[in-house]
Amino acid sequence: MKIGVFTDLHYDIVPDADKRLESMIEDFTKQKVDFIVSLGDLCSPKKENDKIIDQLRSLSFPCFFCIGNHSKDDHTAECVTKFLKMDIDYYSITYDKMKFIFLDSSFENQDKPYIPENEKEWLKKELADDSYKVIFSHHSLINDFKNRGISNRKEIRDIFEEESTKGKKILLCMNGHDHGSYVRELNGINYYTLNSCSYIWHGENQVFTYPEQVHEKYPYLANLILYREPLHIIMTIDEKMNIGIKGMKGHYDTITPQDIGIGNEWNGVSIKPETISLNIAYEGKFC
Repeated sequence: MKIGVFTDLHYDIVPDADKRLESMIEDFTKQKVDFIVSLGDLCSPKKENDKIIDQLRSLSFPCFFCIGNHSKDDHTAECVTKFLKMDIDYYSITYDKMKFIFLDSSFENQDKPYIPENEKEWLKKELADDSYKVIFSHHSLINDFKNRGISNRKEIRDIFEEESTKGKKILLCMNGHDHGSYVRELNGINYYTLNSCSYIWHGENQVFTYPEQVHEKYPYLANLILYREPLHIIMTIDEKMNIGIKGMKGHYDTITPQDIGIGNEWNGVSIKPETISLNIAYEGKFC
C-alpha cells in the first residue's frame, strides 16, 4: 500500500498555504496513494477554513487526521473533532493486514502534552490483536528536548515494548510537531519525526524578508524560516511488511538558519529543508 503523509501546514500563518496544499495533493494523486495522513496543526478550526477540510474530504482517496496542539488554541476538543468531521479524537483504522492507530496527544498537563489514562487503556486494547501496526501522533514519543515530546512518552513506549515481547508487531511510530526531521530505533520500536511542510519556527529575532503588506497580514512570518517546497513523504508497505519512506530535499525560501545565528538542529531535530528517506525491514532494522 502507499500512503502520503504531511504535517504542520499552519494554514493561517503562512502566505502560500493554498499553493502548498495543492502541490502536495497533486503529488499524492500522481503517486496514486491509497490514503493520506495529516499529522496535525493543519489550520485553525474556524468556519472560513471549512473549505480546507472539504477539499481534503473530497479527494479520490481518504484523508485521516491527527489533532495538533494548535488545533485546540481557544477551541474545545468537541469543536475540533466536529470541524475535522471526526467522531472521536483518537481512533484506529484497518487497511488490508495493517492497523493504523491515531493518537491524540494534544492534552496538556502543566503545559506539557500527554496521553491521558483513558486513551492509554484504549491503546492497550488496540495493540492486543495480531495485526501489524503503525502509530501516528502529533507530538513525539522519542524527543527529550525541552518538553517537546509527549510528557508520559516513557509510559507509552513501555506499552509498545511490552506488546512487542508478546509478538505484537509495531512497525513504526510517526509524529510531526517538531518542525524538523529525526529517526531512531529504540528497544525494537522505530520512531520517525516528519518535518513541517511549511517552515521552521525560531523566535530568535524577527527578520522581515517579504513585502510589508505580507508581513502585516501574517504577523508571525517574521519569526519563521519558510521552506520553498511543501515537504512531505510517500510511505509504502509491501506484502512482507517492509516499510519504505520516500523523502524529499527542498530549499529555504529567503533566509537560512545560519542567517539568524542558529545551526542545522533546533529543538532536538534536524531543520534542514528535507524529509528523510528510509527503509525499515520487517525485522525492525533500518537499512
